[in-house]
Amino acid sequence: MNPLSRRVRDAREKAGLSQGELARQAGVHPTYISHVENDRRALGEDALARVAEVLGVSVPYLLDGEQAPDYRSAESALVEARRLSRMGEARAAADVLAQVDVSALDVDAAARVGLAHAEALDLAGDLEGSVEALERLCTRLMDAHRYLQAAYAAMRIVMALTEIADLHRAVSRGEHLLAQLPASVAGSDEVVRLESTIIWAYIARGDATYARYRGRQLLAHTRQHGSARAVSSVHWNLAFVDDALGDPDAALAQLESAIALAGADEIDRDLPRLRLDRAFLLVSVEPPRAEEALADLDAAQTALEISESQIELARADSVRSRAWLLLDDAATAQQYATRAVELLREGVRRDSASAHEALGDAMLAQRARPEAVKEYRSAAELLDMISSGRSAAVLWRRIGDRLRVAGDEDERVVEAYGRALAAAGIRGVLPPPPRA
Repeated sequence: MNPLSRRVRDAREKAGLSQGELARQAGVHPTYISHVENDRRALGEDALARVAEVLGVSVPYLLDGEQAPDYRSAESALVEARRLSRMGEARAAADVLAQVDVSALDVDAAARVGLAHAEALDLAGDLEGSVEALERLCTRLMDAHRYLQAAYAAMRIVMALTEIADLHRAVSRGEHLLAQLPASVAGSDEVVRLESTIIWAYIARGDATYARYRGRQLLAHTRQHGSARAVSSVHWNLAFVDDALGDPDAALAQLESAIALAGADEIDRDLPRLRLDRAFLLVSVEPPRAEEALADLDAAQTALEISESQIELARADSVRSRAWLLLDDAATAQQYATRAVELLREGVRRDSASAHEALGDAMLAQRARPEAVKEYRSAAELLDMISSGRSAAVLWRRIGDRLRVAGDEDERVVEAYGRALAAAGIRGVLPPPPRA
């Protein structure tokens, strides 16, 4: 089989089309595609263009494969973007990938570039830009019938919108994209993870009771029809539901189930992230289990470093800071919190506010009250740029508590508590504190 025949066959199979379906959509004789794939006929110029359009690939790709100039250029951009990201230059990496002409690539190659571009924008703190890149990619994947890849891109859209606390949009967009997927992919890992992520958005929006109901329905269905990985994903998100409903022990049990089903491969991205989430819960329960949390973080560290996600590394450092503070080592806690703040210096996200909060806690434990107040105010300024929702309300409440303990001005403390109420959807204005 010559290379062109093989590429036509491979692209047709990836598109989920039969030979007859491709022939009909490309406007050629029903047996024409069979003859082409078996190297008995050549594609004329016009037929080649029509076949390429139906398959969602470029003519140069069918002719030259990944040796076509556009493909070599795209691969070079991906390599350069990875290098820049490792150096902490996520914005430069995003700029390199933005120059790639994805319209000249087949849908799968375009997906690799699109996902890398969205990830670079995410790391650079441009979550809205990341959403725009993912939306373009999701549309192209849907049009090309790459439904599993489209479900993954949709999941990333919901995650990014939830991260910037655009919660109503996260829920509505996620539900819309989920409804567009055909029944043939229901129960797949990618679709279950998408629905689990939508449930997470409901939690962040404050709809914890509905999220628990929806999550239990999804868990029952996935246990019957899904893979162990899909069931693990549902348990993972149900942990956030239980935590939101004030049951951290149940949340830990959900994470234990998720970890057990995720397997034992620490290099797999899910397992270290599960350990990171469990470590966060372990420092939040009563009584805290700081040493267990550090053990989880140690087990996950290598995989987190390999993934090169500054966001996840920063989250791990914030949790480490809290664990060391619980173990009465404020100096070590300060070191990890400082590193978390530095890793998240670009962009606005809840994790940045949490990192400043952790650094403030470490400074306060060392009786550095002015420095602690400065960090808490930095956290408040970041929260001020994030939309309302349950997670924002919880953070505002914690900042109010810390500003009060650190001895900040009464007006700032009252303002933080008022913002917590507003983020939770409770209207009204707190009265100013009485003057001495």
